[in-house]
Amino acid sequence: MQDSGVTPTDAHQGARRHLRPGGWAAVLVPVVATAALILSAPMPVRAVRDITFDSYQRLSPRPYDPTLPVRIVDIDDESLARLGQWPWPRARLAAIVDRLQAAGAAAVAFDILLSEPERTGGPEAPGDERLAEAVASAPVVMSLTLTNAPGETPLAPKAGFATAGDDPLNFVPRFPGVIPSLPLFTKPAAGLGALNWVPDRDLVVRRVPTLMALGDALVPSLASEALRVAQGASTILVRASNASGETAFGRQTGIAAVRIGDATIATEADGALRIHYAGTRPERRLAAWRLLDGSADTAALSGAIVLVGTSAAALADVRATPLEAAVPGVDIHAEFIEHVLSGARLMRPDYAPGIEVAALLTFSALAAALALRVRPLVSALGFLGLAATVAAASWLAFSRWAMLIDPVWPLAGTAASFATAIAIALRRTEAERRWIRQAFARYLSPEVVAALAREPGRLALGGEIRPITVLFADIRGFTSRAERLDAREVVTFLNTVHTPLTDEVMRHGGTIDKFLGDGLMAFWNAPLDVPDHVAKALKAALAMQAAIGRLAPTLAQEGLPPLAVGIGIHTGPACVGNLGSRHRFDYSAVGDTVNAAARIEQTSKVYGEPILVSGEVVAAAPAFTFVLVDEVRLRGRGEATRLYALVSGPDGKDAGFDDFRRQHDAAIAAAINGRTSAQELLEEVSRSPAGARHARLYAYHRTRLAENEPVPEG
Repeated sequence: MQDSGVTPTDAHQGARRHLRPGGWAAVLVPVVATAALILSAPMPVRAVRDITFDSYQRLSPRPYDPTLPVRIVDIDDESLARLGQWPWPRARLAAIVDRLQAAGAAAVAFDILLSEPERTGGPEAPGDERLAEAVASAPVVMSLTLTNAPGETPLAPKAGFATAGDDPLNFVPRFPGVIPSLPLFTKPAAGLGALNWVPDRDLVVRRVPTLMALGDALVPSLASEALRVAQGASTILVRASNASGETAFGRQTGIAAVRIGDATIATEADGALRIHYAGTRPERRLAAWRLLDGSADTAALSGAIVLVGTSAAALADVRATPLEAAVPGVDIHAEFIEHVLSGARLMRPDYAPGIEVAALLTFSALAAALALRVRPLVSALGFLGLAATVAAASWLAFSRWAMLIDPVWPLAGTAASFATAIAIALRRTEAERRWIRQAFARYLSPEVVAALAREPGRLALGGEIRPITVLFADIRGFTSRAERLDAREVVTFLNTVHTPLTDEVMRHGGTIDKFLGDGLMAFWNAPLDVPDHVAKALKAALAMQAAIGRLAPTLAQEGLPPLAVGIGIHTGPACVGNLGSRHRFDYSAVGDTVNAAARIEQTSKVYGEPILVSGEVVAAAPAFTFVLVDEVRLRGRGEATRLYALVSGPDGKDAGFDDFRRQHDAAIAAAINGRTSAQELLEEVSRSPAGARHARLYAYHRTRLAENEPVPEG
């Protein structure tokens, strides 16, 4: 045999040098792509981010504080049923204002647009004047709606604005038109606020504007104006980028905060407040009919900001929030005010994408290092730990500091880099298996070595056709074992298994053709004549199975489970000789006989039989005991091949075995031919004591018959 001059260590290190640069480059691709997504935030990224943050709110909503001075007078379904359908007479709305003023409300804000004169007739026809009188005598905030339809409707704002830093008109939502409440109501009102929402593309109201713009004039939202009126403030202060204390380095980054009286609202760049919702609460509501008939307890209204709105289904003033799919719009105004008064904060800071990219880079590097340097199970557990760390950090930022840091996309990028690294690691494992095969020398029995020494001419290139018996053996479940071991442990394991198998092959006069990493190929009757080569191959197979059984205590000491070896044997003509070049060659066998033996070994996995042989082997070894297994079409062969299981050697047949074999072979033959009696025969033979060792074979045939499968291919 010609030595290649390449040691196992050289091959291993060379492969590592080859894999590492390309591997790290492949790992970086998903990281860079995910970082770009985080920074650019296209719609799918924002959608997933919103879902994540909504889930946080559902897991931990803002605790509701019933002492907060915010209440809703609800024109609910029962109020409509008792007092009549909408629209109500304006005098009735005036009565609501009067009762709220009498109860000591700090502000009364109408979440109702009264843009048209009253249409009702009768004695309540002067209702508009009656409501205007009530508005003039109470701290009332009337509403308006900003529109995208240009118009010339004059609007006299009630609130004054002071700005620090960049012009807020550059950042807030701007509208060209307006639909106000009637001037009869807006002139005497203490405040005037916009009803507009700016929902996200999924129509969920996560953020509510504090300010909007009508042309070049700032307009407060209804909730902001209610806060101003309740505190008796005249001016709203807006702090934007480049104000004193705001670090923007000359860039116009947006609004930082809005101050209304004593309340400072930290906003996002467009002046919107991201609300931490508490959810719809019955304690917040007071039915309008109870207020009007005097049955309501009005103690909680003293000093409160009271919003007049509706939850009636017929009026369809319904919005979606992170907590609920259908919420009356007036509740969102109330949540806004409660959020501000409670001192709650919920922000996605402008540096959040930077934190997320940093987390992506850090955890992707750690995950890739785990995948490439430790065993797959350990690396998988490590990745789960990293993922849990990212998720926990995001949750901690929300629950403790009210900061919204997205864990999903950093985790997605980390998972992608980890998966890429795992693929590289698995590829490396497969490469190491090939290196291990190359590292094993091609063994010959001592007799063959001596014969070659006597006849060096046999090393000349070329070959001959001669009958041989070929044996393939394969370690079952090697891949799953190898994934739990490092490279050194894999080599040790293979050496532990291959040594006794090799010893038995050579002890029975065989030639080791090659090691296949988790298996081996051997043949008999070449390069020297071996009398009874079929019998010797069969004896070697039985001895190999016995040797594997003796390895169980050794494997148990090393913490490894018992193993099984599948063996396939075929005999026939093959081309044997030195195959290769003058500089490097191997003594080997090729041809249909070799291919058939390999297919038989692979097929043995299906039936659960440890040693599977062809009909040619059975015919050449009458002294051995076999049972019929199946008839298959081996790839590359036109005719079906009968397969048998080797049961014992010439001296191993038990008394009464011949009766069992006849019963067994009859049942299997019936199954092969698809006879209707096959199921019954298989069931009967499976109940015999000797049939227990072939239970998997019987189960296979019963399933095959039940599913009417054709002759299998191997």
